[in-house]
Amino acid sequence: MERKHMGMNDILPLELIHRILLRVPAGDLFRLRFISKLWHSLISHPDFAESHYDLNSATSSHSHFFLLKNCTNAWCVQLDTLFDVAAAPTTHKKVSLPSREMPSFSCSLFRTMGSCRGFVLLDKKLDFLVIWNPLTGSSKTISYSHIKVPRYDLIRYGFGFDASRDHYLIVLSWHDDYNQHRLVCFSLRTNSWINLDASLPKYMSRWKYQLFGWFLHGAIHWLCYSRDYIDDGILIFDLKERSFSKISMPQQLVGDYPITFTLTILGGCLALYLYDHDNHKTEIWVMKEYKVPSSWILMYEIPYGNNVPICMSNGSDIIGLNYTPRYYWLRFVKYNVSGELLNYSPRPLFESDYFYRSFCVYTESLFPFPGDNKDRDKKNKTGM
Repeated sequence: MERKHMGMNDILPLELIHRILLRVPAGDLFRLRFISKLWHSLISHPDFAESHYDLNSATSSHSHFFLLKNCTNAWCVQLDTLFDVAAAPTTHKKVSLPSREMPSFSCSLFRTMGSCRGFVLLDKKLDFLVIWNPLTGSSKTISYSHIKVPRYDLIRYGFGFDASRDHYLIVLSWHDDYNQHRLVCFSLRTNSWINLDASLPKYMSRWKYQLFGWFLHGAIHWLCYSRDYIDDGILIFDLKERSFSKISMPQQLVGDYPITFTLTILGGCLALYLYDHDNHKTEIWVMKEYKVPSSWILMYEIPYGNNVPICMSNGSDIIGLNYTPRYYWLRFVKYNVSGELLNYSPRPLFESDYFYRSFCVYTESLFPFPGDNKDRDKKNKTGM
């Protein structure tokens, strides 16, 4: 009698297979969809994508680092294997930018403007924005040439997700020729631009040179300062309420020359970092409780040059980019809270060239491309 070949689906209950797949990296799941029709149906389901992202975004071990090196090269770096000598050859992966939709444009025009739920926002400088999923390669080009804006370097960008409406939103903010604040946003669900009327907090009239805002807790965050440099703060735009508010800076930094510190997110918290040229160290301030200014603490003092923190590892260690101009190296380093060097990448990220255009950190996701799931039944579906 011929024995029937038993597959995993015949041995394990579906619930257990589901729990196992939730812990598989998104890049592997993207390929495993083709194992069987059952797996394809399970992995492709929007609810599975949501659960998988929630589980994996909670830890930096699944984070990826995307860097535009120069006019022709872009790279994705897998951060969980970054310091593994054996995995070094596969840690850095060269990727092709989504320029096929605009073949006449050079990829040198791209800049990264943030990430959200596995999608990266790119700016083309010629009145175009591109939403791109590095894992799947899918992308969407959005034009804002009809909007009268000043020079591209005067626009502030934001990219985030409004869970209450299931909308991915791109926000553009600037001051016009009459110094009046303008605010527009693009919804990928409705595929349309809308003008917004939201007043800035008093005295918050200038943005720092950092062009893009950080998405956290349903809001976009920009680093701003007042005309007199005495009311520095973090400007918040709530995507659900469509309104602005402000978070105060650490008192020790108020009034400091505004371009010396930069806003970032570390371990799900707002953070500021600055390079102390006199003492050759990087200071990192972390807001331990969201919107609680008294919770700002100087958490890290990292010696040995200019280090740009990009994410946290093991809950407290810092992974950063280290510039070594003497050798023209750009490499990754890991420090603990005491400022001690724990590890560094086995080889420089780019030998003989430490210059780069822009970068962002993102977590790979299996979400349907924004706008592709318009007909999905939602409990809280509302109009914009």
